[in-house]
Amino acid sequence: MGRPATGTALVAAALIGAAAAAALHRWSPPPSADVARGTEEAFGAGLHRRELPPRHAPLRWTTGRATFAFDHLPGGDADLEVALAGHHGPVIVAADGVVVGVLPAGATDGRYPLTSTGRRSRTVQLEVPVFVAGDGRRLGARLQRVSVRPRDRGAPGLALLALFAAPAVLAAAVGRRAGLPPSAALVFGCVVTAVHAGMLWPSGLVRSPYAARLSLLVAAGLIASAVFAWWVESRRSGAGRWALIAMSAAWFVQGLLATSPVMIVSDAVFHANTLARVAGGDLFPTSVTQHAPPFRFPYGVSFYAALAPLFRAGIDGVALVRVGAAAAGVLGSAALFLVLLRGYGAAAAGLAVVLLQTLPATFDVAYSYGNLSNAFGQSATVGFFAWWAGTAPGGWAPGAFLLATAALAHFSSLIVAVALAVALAVGRRHDIGRDRVRRAALVAGLAVAAAYYAHHVGLMASQLPRLLEGGQGTAKAPGVLAAVRDQVMGSAMGWGLAAIALAWFGRPSWRSGAGIDRDLAALWIGAGVLALPAIVSPLDVRYLYALTPAVAAAAGRGAVALHGQGSFRRALACALVAFQVVTGGLNLAEAVFVRYRP
Repeated sequence: MGRPATGTALVAAALIGAAAAAALHRWSPPPSADVARGTEEAFGAGLHRRELPPRHAPLRWTTGRATFAFDHLPGGDADLEVALAGHHGPVIVAADGVVVGVLPAGATDGRYPLTSTGRRSRTVQLEVPVFVAGDGRRLGARLQRVSVRPRDRGAPGLALLALFAAPAVLAAAVGRRAGLPPSAALVFGCVVTAVHAGMLWPSGLVRSPYAARLSLLVAAGLIASAVFAWWVESRRSGAGRWALIAMSAAWFVQGLLATSPVMIVSDAVFHANTLARVAGGDLFPTSVTQHAPPFRFPYGVSFYAALAPLFRAGIDGVALVRVGAAAAGVLGSAALFLVLLRGYGAAAAGLAVVLLQTLPATFDVAYSYGNLSNAFGQSATVGFFAWWAGTAPGGWAPGAFLLATAALAHFSSLIVAVALAVALAVGRRHDIGRDRVRRAALVAGLAVAAAYYAHHVGLMASQLPRLLEGGQGTAKAPGVLAAVRDQVMGSAMGWGLAAIALAWFGRPSWRSGAGIDRDLAALWIGAGVLALPAIVSPLDVRYLYALTPAVAAAAGRGAVALHGQGSFRRALACALVAFQVVTGGLNLAEAVFVRYRP
């Protein structure tokens, strides 16, 4: 298509972005830093870390001074609502440096009128008397909600329109640059805009400082994805468009949603505390399970060791562990795309990475439930697999490094890495003796892991007798049969029925004898055999999560295979992909905006 068509697509993208901004301005909920909704972090500063009491709503304490910023507001009058609890004295409430009221001790909420300042931003300050808690923290008040309710919406400001129009135009432009036709580039821009707007709709997040940061992150991800697509296109003609779509999906899911300040992550503080221990010199951390009585097991160190220099530089530990796991996930998606591109082609590789983002286990286990070190180990495992199944670039050292990193990230990752290494070696049993590069990588990587975990031999040996306790099942139905049922239900819920159906049509063959099919079959077998200890013992290695890249790879290949087999199967492939994307998207929305809320 010529330039006029491209120009039309860019103008249309700008208008769609501006329309999304206008719709948010007109209809999104009033902005609210609400602890029960998990939105306080997007607006507030001067807060202690979020706490998640068992079977209770999240809670968050302020320090002596808490500040809440609201941007892109209508220019007229508004009402300020403040809801607090647990404060030991009167709280001074100010807006833009002017005291508007006092919340007395014992009072839990107050409402204060805000007259127009002519500006579209407001800053609310709370001066709270502090007391010393039993754990030594200096606490102010238990925050519940700080909201600004505009009395009249009016027209959106130019800055708000630009926050959406610029990324929409950029998305359409990089789509064209990657080889999408103008109409497809416009659709790509529309999808980016829709996801962008959806992330800022709840609780009026569009009026938080996070809105500007998110727009910059969206743009940065699109540019990085476009660079990756350009690099892929320079090596394989026609693959750039799929690279752009795949990495944009990975960026939005594992880069942006996984680090959203709105998502409540169950174990983020635990990982931040473990990072502090490792940064302080404890290189052999341990943890306990939730069994009764609990297991104590070695936790792994590579995830925390990689982040320790940044932690020592003063970066917040919770932010570090969340961003570190997310960055590893995006890199793992890139590695999966590259290895599948070589083995199955661009369409299968692109669909596999997109479908990987929609598998509930991909997001839930790693980011929502907070298994961040395991997510890092999973990404390193995918990187090792891509190195192994590809051309083994760089000699044996990169493979050994990735294998050792995976094994040292988490004890579950160790078990998966060892099982995978054995399966891959067996799959190449006829030529592994001559393949010095891969053999050396296996030996060196596993040797590093063995040397590290030798420190925990006594601890692990003391836990071995408990492995005979049998499958746990559930509290209502313990035992092996219940454990089997749980694994079947776990796979259906963790992967999705549509993804499983597509994976069946694209399943790899162990008998292929060569190529990526053989190595993917080894991945299935290596991780799949770990179902046995999960059924007959209390050992939980999260093998269903470990298999998500294999499921996605088979599903991407299956979708392409079905699409090329007549009109009925083409329609079936499209329906299954659409169903998986929709159900996966709903799960993402639930994980980010609903889970762990009352």
